Amino acid sequence: MKTKTFTTETYSRLMAIAASIQTGTNNQTIKLIDELIEFKTAEKKPAWIREMGKLRDFIAGSISTPWPIVKLDGNGKLPFAAFSSLPGVTCPGAGSCLDWCYSFKAWRYPAAFARQAQNAWLMIHNPQVIAEAFKAIPHDIQTMRLYVDGDFASVQDVSFWMELIRTRPTLEVYGYSKSFNELLAYHRDWPYWPKNYILNLSGGHAHDLHIVEQMKSLSITRGTFDAVSIGRKVKSSDHGKPATNKAIRDISGKVFPCPGKCGSCTPKGHACGSDRFRGIPIVIAVH
Repeated sequence: MKTKTFTTETYSRLMAIAASIQTGTNNQTIKLIDELIEFKTAEKKPAWIREMGKLRDFIAGSISTPWPIVKLDGNGKLPFAAFSSLPGVTCPGAGSCLDWCYSFKAWRYPAAFARQAQNAWLMIHNPQVIAEAFKAIPHDIQTMRLYVDGDFASVQDVSFWMELIRTRPTLEVYGYSKSFNELLAYHRDWPYWPKNYILNLSGGHAHDLHIVEQMKSLSITRGTFDAVSIGRKVKSSDHGKPATNKAIRDISGKVFPCPGKCGSCTPKGHACGSDRFRGIPIVIAVH
């Protein structure tokens, strides 16, 4: 992963903690967190010390969930309820996307990493807490994005979420995924998807064309969502501008350029969660 948002040492330590949460033991994870706290103490970084201390205490079982499991308040780029997990270590279908994944940039904020880590840990050790948070989403919220960061780490994760989404038929849930094998495995065992879930096939994956075609045939699949380099650095404010859209179409052909802000792309709702855009490739410039 290429990043200039924080030191290589910090990133390496965070990646070790993320991997340990996904495949290691609690004791191993706590040890790595303690080592990061010691490192950040030497750097005199109080925010890191505070947030990592809460994460350590949460994994040790001494405090309840310190951060919101489902974000309800949204932000300027995503005005919907949202769930995130750890990127990379929960993404079995990831390929070239790991070289530019925006999710890692959030790790420069200790609370952002800690919230992702909390949710990844809960998915493995106590998913019922996530289920309760999902069911508690206020009914005036109409849309949720599943996995802003991270992905379905296993077929068990797919099953967990699909059955949970089925319990809230009036909540529109959409997302992006590269976990094609896990989704197809669920489909083979239970080929009945919730009608209120829409999936975008995320680019930068490691799958061959045969797998992609199988994914496109699923009833939940809206279409593809890809990120392309337009040969220059793109700022968030550049998305949706005529010059950026033209550069995207020059490279990708007849596609729908993503304007960068979810919910703002059409007068009748967002394209990624709309059946009206079924089969239409959506493309964003790498940023």
